[in-house]
Amino acid sequence: MKITRRTLKKIAIISSIAAVAFFVASLLFYGSSPDFDYLLIIAFTIGVAPPSFVTIIHNRWKNKIEKAMPEFLRDLATSIRTGVPIQTALEHSSKRMYGPLTTELKVLVAHMSWGLNFDEALTKLSDRVDLPLVKKATVLILEASRHGGDLSDIFNSTAQYVENVNAWSLRRKMQTLPYVAIFYFSVVLFLFIIILISKMIFVPISELAKSGVPLIRPILTSTDTRRVFLHTSLMESLFGGTLAGKINEDSFLGGLKHATILIIVSGVAFFVFFR
Repeated sequence: MKITRRTLKKIAIISSIAAVAFFVASLLFYGSSPDFDYLLIIAFTIGVAPPSFVTIIHNRWKNKIEKAMPEFLRDLATSIRTGVPIQTALEHSSKRMYGPLTTELKVLVAHMSWGLNFDEALTKLSDRVDLPLVKKATVLILEASRHGGDLSDIFNSTAQYVENVNAWSLRRKMQTLPYVAIFYFSVVLFLFIIILISKMIFVPISELAKSGVPLIRPILTSTDTRRVFLHTSLMESLFGGTLAGKINEDSFLGGLKHATILIIVSGVAFFVFFR
């Protein structure tokens, strides 16, 4: 499913407003309650989860388009090499199964039937799809065709270029997976350490202070300690998740899914061990 940048921005703005509204309402009605911390986790999830879900859907559509591009260009080159006119070759291609790209090709063929030439129709397709790889491929095709190159060779060369970029992107994702795992491990390790410290140090000190043992005065109560640690883990989950997406997918929005998972994990850990 194609999701435009404008739609993504609208969803991000709406979810952010909803998260702020939920946070303010929780602060007004449950600000002094120990459960306010868990409502804060819900507010974080409301703000992060919808853009994350939408980004996942858009990335799937984007990957299908980019994977289908080389096959489409090679099929187009083969048709032209056999002497078929470019418009006829595009009409045949628009009837084949290229996933979401087929829909865009049908629009391209419709534009050419209305009087647009190939260059104009291809430019419109590039603007409509609005993907960096498609725009680069379009520039290569248009510039080469303007200088009198053979279309079949141009399409074959562009297909090879797109394949190389796809292979490089896949290789980068595989090579950066360990760094994404490090962010997950750091959050889990942080949760383990603070749970251990709280159970072995802060909780016993608080109990001794309540029982009247002299010279034992905790700096923070158990509730304050839980709140400080929870807020710290939420910030680490949010920034760690977005950085993981930037490293692995070259997009901060791609890291929202990691941030959502880490925020939920942190909330469940605190609910289970600090309730």
